[in-house]
Amino acid sequence: MAKLDYGYGYNETNSIAIIWCIDDVKEQRPDLSDDECMEVLEYQERKHDASMGVSWDTLEWCAEHLFPIDKENDDE
Repeated sequence: MAKLDYGYGYNETNSIAIIWCIDDVKEQRPDLSDDECMEVLEYQERKHDASMGVSWDTLEWCAEHLFPIDKENDDE
């Protein structure tokens, strides 16, 4: 059986990988397109704080930062 390769010399014998996907972002923000969700994931990857990690909260914060919800028109 082939071992999982995470890239950059990391694999299942020397590291772990936790995967977050578009569907995870859509759990927080179903209004976003797949491309916008991918932008959120890429932003999260670039800006994450290792002491906080990636979480439902940080995904939500990144989504709100990149794609603010218009609270004024939210009731329409």
